[in-house]
Amino acid sequence: IVFKIILWLGYKGTYRMPRVWVIKDKREGTGNQAISLADALGYEYEIKEIDSSPFAKLPNFLLGNSLLSISETCREKFRPPWPEIVISAGRRAALISRYIKIKSQGGAFICQIMYPGYTLNKIYDMIILPNHDARQGKNIVNFTGSPNRITKEILIKAKELWCSKFNSLERPITSLIVGGSNKYMKFGEFEAQDFSKKIARMQGSLKGSIVFTTSRRTGKIGKTISDQLKGEGCKPSLEYFWGAGGDNPYMGILAYSDYLVVSGDSISMLSEACASPGGVYIYVPPNFNSKKHKRYHEELYRLGAAKPLKGVFSDWDPYNFNPTFDMAEEVKKRISFGA
Repeated sequence: IVFKIILWLGYKGTYRMPRVWVIKDKREGTGNQAISLADALGYEYEIKEIDSSPFAKLPNFLLGNSLLSISETCREKFRPPWPEIVISAGRRAALISRYIKIKSQGGAFICQIMYPGYTLNKIYDMIILPNHDARQGKNIVNFTGSPNRITKEILIKAKELWCSKFNSLERPITSLIVGGSNKYMKFGEFEAQDFSKKIARMQGSLKGSIVFTTSRRTGKIGKTISDQLKGEGCKPSLEYFWGAGGDNPYMGILAYSDYLVVSGDSISMLSEACASPGGVYIYVPPNFNSKKHKRYHEELYRLGAAKPLKGVFSDWDPYNFNPTFDMAEEVKKRISFGA
């Protein structure tokens, strides 16, 4: 405790803010969670993006307390003076924050987002897990969904930035945000057709405009979905394919949409959609087999934050929420040297 108090005092007793490092995974959905929590915490922070080495594919328990999981060049980023607070997200970043905890002789407060992926997790001061992970422990704090960057201020800026694109669209605006195949879900020709037919049935009663966007994992199936939608008479008024270049209207979509249809494979996209003002529908294909993701979907349904996409439109007053600031307050409570 004495060591921590000293760290909070600048040279010759002058007070200074804590040094904060964000260990950022290059995967956008994971890395943005750590940055979002750092923003909500309110302290200045330094982003330490990690470049993985071939050893990163090994389980964390085999890598131990080393930096073997990152490139030699990247290892140079992790030298003293050590930070007072570390925020990391994902299995790969968890290994680096563990290393910092040990090298700082316990002086760094480690906040890990997402399960570290191995049983030796008591070294972390705080592990933030979503309720649907169904894990509990003394250093585990559970919330609904994942930390994200969607705030009223950001949405206001997005409205200003994208007004020329969205103000001309007929209301209501229904935006389709599609992820892609992963180990829990295939998103191929069959799913594209199933998705498009459900949107067409919904749009038959809803009318208005369709906006369509893809994500990093969507790949070529994005064009297939676009063609299917047009074949069903639901030609998007605006569409954006990830990686196609130009400005990504994603934030404008969240700010302007009356309804958001999100594929159920991405916890991050669903969390961002539920922090936005529109009503959220979740598309879950017939072959979806992730119990963890389904628990999250059911939690959102119970809260009134989302509805399942069944091709039938029903209006409701959605529960919009962002747990990130509650997470930040919990971090401050748990920092033994004060908030």
